Amino acid sequence: MLRIDLTHADTEPLDFSERPVIPPAAGGEDVVSVDPVELSGHVERADRGFLLEGRVAGHARLRCGRCLTEFDFSFAEPVELHLLPVATAPQDDEKRLGRGDLEVRFFAEPVVDLTELAAEQFGLAVPMKPLCADSCRGICPTCGANLNLGACSCPPPDQDDRLAPLAEWRPSE
Repeated sequence: MLRIDLTHADTEPLDFSERPVIPPAAGGEDVVSVDPVELSGHVERADRGFLLEGRVAGHARLRCGRCLTEFDFSFAEPVELHLLPVATAPQDDEKRLGRGDLEVRFFAEPVVDLTELAAEQFGLAVPMKPLCADSCRGICPTCGANLNLGACSCPPPDQDDRLAPLAEWRPSE
């Protein structure tokens, strides 16, 4: 587990460059494998806490949400995180979050887990529905053939008679 002791960044900025190993589950069920990611940046003292700025980048193998084919995925994301002591956290039961509040993390001990941070950023970088290509045609619902490789031998689906009037309708110009 890669950790940074924030007390070392009290007097001068602390640079880091690590290659944490992230489990595929961090990106969701469509992630097949993840290469070790590159996480680099620096931590410095800021008014009430610390500011972590850096970049996370890497490669993964994803499964297409339409045709189930595996494909390569690359990502490179900037990271900016304000690290504040838990004592400065709002004490209200409910608080409306502002845009800047999403980049804040509170800590009880002055330590940052870089593996956890990299996994979180990877999870945010993976698309909700990964596609091998925008033009992916998916699989045939009848025989399961990959329609990107060509048409299958299944007969065309029967047209629903209730939709026949729509086929004749043409918008007026």
